[in-house]
Amino acid sequence: MPGQLTPLVLLPRYTSYAGKPSTGTLYFATIAMDVTEYSSAIVNVWRGKVVGGTTPGITFTLQESTDQLFWTTCTGTSAGFDPGENTEVQYNATLTKRWLRIIINLGGADNVASCWAVGFLEQRES
Repeated sequence: MPGQLTPLVLLPRYTSYAGKPSTGTLYFATIAMDVTEYSSAIVNVWRGKVVGGTTPGITFTLQESTDQLFWTTCTGTSAGFDPGENTEVQYNATLTKRWLRIIINLGGADNVASCWAVGFLEQRES
């Protein structure tokens, strides 16, 4: 029996990222959220067209940490996933650590992309 669901907004609709990376990739991270009370995250991720046209485009990674220094990819997801242009994909992450965040990697030169990541956190059963 699933626990109670709490709404989750990691990236509000429609968040845009832009930049000209000198190293080939720009890295953005959300503020870490305390998810101690939750056992899993159900996250829908959407992205629009990557404008600028060079590859790689944009990828996302759901990460968790015990100390906000060392981060690992959440179980049930993969590092560097891309839902595809104008596509919404749902990911189910198992939460085993205290902190949760999403990483956005914007690659290529002069790329711009809009995206969002919303869903639910599932309360731990006691």
